[in-house]
Amino acid sequence: MQFVSIPSLTSGTRTYIGTVTDGGVSGGPYQVSVRVTTTNGKITRVQDNGTKGSIDDDSDHAFWSGYGVMESDGMPAKLRGKSLENVLNMQTVPDDDDHNVDAVSGATVWSDAIRHATIAALRSAPVSESESTVLAPTLTAQTCVPNASYKYIDVAMSADEDTSIRYTLDGTDPDKNSPEAAEIGWSGDVGVKLTPDLTNHPEGQVIEVRAAAFDKDGNRSDVVRQFYVFANPLSNAAYTAQYSGISATVDGITATAVTQSPNYDDNYYITSLTLDKEHSETYADFLPKLFSRIYLAQTTEGVQPISGHEDESRAVLAAVQAALSKALTASKPTLTVSPEKTTYDNGDKVTVTLECPTDGAEIYYTVDNSNTLTGSTLSDPTKTGTKYENPLSVSIGDIAGGTLYIRAAAKKDGKWSGIVRKDLTFAKGVKENAFVVDGTNYQSWSAASTAVKKGGTIVLNDDVQLTEEDKLPDVACTIRSADGETKYRLSGSPMTMNADLTLSNISYALGNLYANGHDLTVSNDVETAWSWTGYNLYAGSTVDSTAAGTQHISVQAGDFAVIASGRGSTTHKADVDVSVGGSADVNLAGAYMGATLDGDVTFHVADGVKLNQFLGEQSGGTVKGGLTLIISGAPTMSTGSYSTYKASVNKGSFGTLDLTGADADFITANRDKFTGFATVKPTA
Repeated sequence: MQFVSIPSLTSGTRTYIGTVTDGGVSGGPYQVSVRVTTTNGKITRVQDNGTKGSIDDDSDHAFWSGYGVMESDGMPAKLRGKSLENVLNMQTVPDDDDHNVDAVSGATVWSDAIRHATIAALRSAPVSESESTVLAPTLTAQTCVPNASYKYIDVAMSADEDTSIRYTLDGTDPDKNSPEAAEIGWSGDVGVKLTPDLTNHPEGQVIEVRAAAFDKDGNRSDVVRQFYVFANPLSNAAYTAQYSGISATVDGITATAVTQSPNYDDNYYITSLTLDKEHSETYADFLPKLFSRIYLAQTTEGVQPISGHEDESRAVLAAVQAALSKALTASKPTLTVSPEKTTYDNGDKVTVTLECPTDGAEIYYTVDNSNTLTGSTLSDPTKTGTKYENPLSVSIGDIAGGTLYIRAAAKKDGKWSGIVRKDLTFAKGVKENAFVVDGTNYQSWSAASTAVKKGGTIVLNDDVQLTEEDKLPDVACTIRSADGETKYRLSGSPMTMNADLTLSNISYALGNLYANGHDLTVSNDVETAWSWTGYNLYAGSTVDSTAAGTQHISVQAGDFAVIASGRGSTTHKADVDVSVGGSADVNLAGAYMGATLDGDVTFHVADGVKLNQFLGEQSGGTVKGGLTLIISGAPTMSTGSYSTYKASVNKGSFGTLDLTGADADFITANRDKFTGFATVKPTA
């Protein structure tokens, strides 16, 4: 039997820490520690003081977390409002239903341990005391996030129900006129949402939040404060991922650092710093401010000690640096190429330069060529890399074209950085007589397109891949394959027409083609190469465009989407006449999403065409003039569930559907598939 002296109730607010060796169902016993706050001698708050992190048995952890023994409605609620005498008389005997009425059901062992720790706390000297009778609020734990526009920190604040919480962000103590904590997020918490100020603090920012609770009579609690950080990653080094933390002990101080990539973008940050329990409590007055300086710098180098705690600060910095050193590695190299192109000409030579900002780091690289690569696995520079000494010159070395895969990593003190990668795509090379203009052979597209005269022809004798540096001819002309059975392939980057153009007897693989107000003819002997994304023909361009007169687009073969406007938020000022016939397989649209056609558009769909879809105005698209769809004969209609034949998705009714020249059977079978037209001919 032990006799306990019951002290008289104190006035004001006191905080105690109590630790006992207790608890555990299948493991343990454990060091069970709680932080207890009293106001006028009665318990107002009970918080775990590190017990949860020390539980190493799965079953014990399940009893602690699964039954919510330290949740707000667990033992903290059962202890609230009690004095030491009341706690001594609580019934929390494990596995004794007649004597555990005050325990959390299902977690009686942990409930009893928490009661014992609370008794130990109330019998000890307070670690802090104040004459305030209003319980101070709690704030979200200190945190650090990337200094990016889309990042924010929700600082949740909680206090007694009959109080209000007010806060400041300018380093002054809050008063009754300071901003009041408001609802944040979807959880119902109150507090303040912090966002980075990239304009004034591009280098990162520490925001100090001070908060206090006020009762209905205006009495204020003690002011609590915490530091929250928006930081940039290290520029001259990097960290490896240490999600569970990495620790080091220097002169008896154990520091643990967590490094991770919050954005999963290979930029690693220090996101958590902690000390062992003893030093966390001893240095509680200055530790958050010191840690905020480390978070902002993302290193201990250059971090100034806290005034008045210089020696202790230096000791903490030494322990933190020892932990961080275990995660520190070289920054990823920067990989630059010159010249920079989306697609290189087959014979281009490219200069590759590698640099690493980490002093003393060595860079290793690999270059894989798609023409000689076996399998799909690229070389690993950390295993088979060549040490980088000077800029290197690379080329594809194959007339078929292909891709070079360049990868590099930096190494320092036996640790590797992340790997940086750059892919260089080279166009297919061509034969010496790849292009013929007026009987003259050319190996260069640029030379051939310059040589062709108005009304002339560029004859292809080879498959051609155009790059973003290439341009279509400045005069009206035809591009076709040489006489014979071979349809040569015309492929490459999206292209913009500079004059009227006819395509004949080729295999088309250009991607988007912008007629830019000029006439375009796709002859009946053109075929389209297979493509995941398909091929789009725009009457306009990627910028505002104009046609001199009525613009004619004729597609007699191939699989295309034909759009009478430009692409994106552009205006194409023109009257556009689109004719599709022969074996063409098409989707038709008057105005692309967000684009404007300032003029009339008429679509002629002939017998034999496969019409997969028709949208006079796509979502956000506008045809300012008239819209007419004329059907002749019996085109094939798509039966797919996504097929739409509609005048506009923006208007209830618009334009004219002319079925006068359509076969009677076609009209009977398909008339109702066309919707949203203001006028339909002939009338039913």
